Amino acid sequence: MKNGIFLLIALLFCGFAAGFCNGLLGAGGGVLLVLAEGALFGKTAVNGRRFFTTALSVMLPLSGLSAWQYAAAGMRFSPAVWPLVGAAIGGIVGALLLWRLSTAALRRIFAAVLLVSGVLLWR
Repeated sequence: MKNGIFLLIALLFCGFAAGFCNGLLGAGGGVLLVLAEGALFGKTAVNGRRFFTTALSVMLPLSGLSAWQYAAAGMRFSPAVWPLVGAAIGGIVGALLLWRLSTAALRRIFAAVLLVSGVLLWR
């Protein structure tokens, strides 16, 4: 039972951290979820894909809530329409590729995106 309670608290904290990053920065919550799930559940082939799909499942409603808060604060979304169309198409293609790529390839792509993002943000 102790492990179950620890896991529940850890997952709640991970969700809080993801929501906090998403609300504050508009990004990063999904990254935290993927990394946290890897640390909590281990890195098996089945889990690797499950981590990415779980992060996506959590981030969709979380992004909607964050966008709602931004809109309530007066942010206009008209500049986001075209990137949204491209993101929807890219999301479909990425979801199709998720099941065709090895988990090792997925981890390398994920690491490369994090590395490039970090370097670009650091400047």
